[in-house]
Amino acid sequence: MIQILVVEDNEHKQSNIKQIILDNSNIKENDLQIVSCIKEAKKLLYEHYYDLLILDLVLPIETGLEASAKNGVQFLEDIHSSPMIKPPIHIVGLSGFSDMVAEYHEQFSKKLWNLIDYRADSTAWHDQLKTIIFHLVKTRQRFIQSSVKKHSYDVAIITALPHPEFEAILRLNNGKWEPVEVENDFIKYYKSTFVEGGTIKTIIAATADQMGMTAASHLSTKMILYFKPKYLIMSGIAAGIKDRGLGYGDILVAEQSWDYGSGKIIEMDKKNESELSDIKFLPDTRDIQLSADLKAKISNFKLSRGMILDKIQNEWQGDSPSTKLQLHLGPIGSGSYVISSELTLKDIKEHQRKLLGIEMETFGVYYAAEHSPEPKTKAISIKSVSDYGDGTKNDKFQKYAAYTSANFIYQFIMTEL
Repeated sequence: MIQILVVEDNEHKQSNIKQIILDNSNIKENDLQIVSCIKEAKKLLYEHYYDLLILDLVLPIETGLEASAKNGVQFLEDIHSSPMIKPPIHIVGLSGFSDMVAEYHEQFSKKLWNLIDYRADSTAWHDQLKTIIFHLVKTRQRFIQSSVKKHSYDVAIITALPHPEFEAILRLNNGKWEPVEVENDFIKYYKSTFVEGGTIKTIIAATADQMGMTAASHLSTKMILYFKPKYLIMSGIAAGIKDRGLGYGDILVAEQSWDYGSGKIIEMDKKNESELSDIKFLPDTRDIQLSADLKAKISNFKLSRGMILDKIQNEWQGDSPSTKLQLHLGPIGSGSYVISSELTLKDIKEHQRKLLGIEMETFGVYYAAEHSPEPKTKAISIKSVSDYGDGTKNDKFQKYAAYTSANFIYQFIMTEL
């Protein structure tokens, strides 16, 4: 709603103006500010923007001092020229002196302002003031509606690999996906509508042309700007931490993510000149957290919808592990290289004792969403364990992991988002 400042030293006139504004324009009282002198008005205009300024021409500089038309005219010049004052969108003079209305009418008109002849025994000024306020309110509403962008899709889904990760996504919804072309963009986008019962969700999906945070962040940013999704979900496979009791295909949701390859390399002090310098890596462990509402939705799914995980596992047609499919929420580290080394994993775990898994994209996706324009897109990474990154890496359960990630995402969208 519009913000109005009234500068008027006559209490009876203040009351009349206030009544007209509040009774006829749906403006709330806390959107209306009334002061009785120029000094108080200037103080407010130094700090705030107003849509409408209503003022008497004959005003005192300070409360208790003599009121003068010269003061009001000079105040208007200050509003027009002073860099310190935040100018209102519109100004209305409301004077009870007909001779002053005639004298200064042209000065107001040149600046596209209004000067109204105020008479307590007439309602003509009521209608003029109400018309001006009505116009400002309608203009403000149109501005807000056009400037606030709405989400165009409910969910965007991205993967780092076409095979097997994106293949698993395109099998969702019985493979009912349509291509979406973006001019001058080589990435192929696909849209679908998930329908189940009374729930309908619009989905846009794409895969990056290569693995890594840079590619994932770039694709995430493009999808946010092109399609304005409410949620952005990273799907795919990850390396799980073996001593966390994770099974192949288990679903890992990144409660937080950071770049484990980011930091500072320092040279340690030598005890004597003949020694070689030791090099030490000091990681930057600043992370980006999963939003509180998405964390709550994952927790609710885990508590109340465990049977869905059994359904996902039972419907898989292919080699599957002997372990029961589980859902885990915890820290996921992102890096720019594939890890197949137990020693490297140990170094990463030293800085995050609750580490669930590692992969190459999540931090970039979270970073892109964190810095997206309003209304912000919320990101969540949901990947499944395909190996343990410990030197015994194999691809046996890659397709299964891509399947559990994709199908859990479908169920999560339809039940929680």
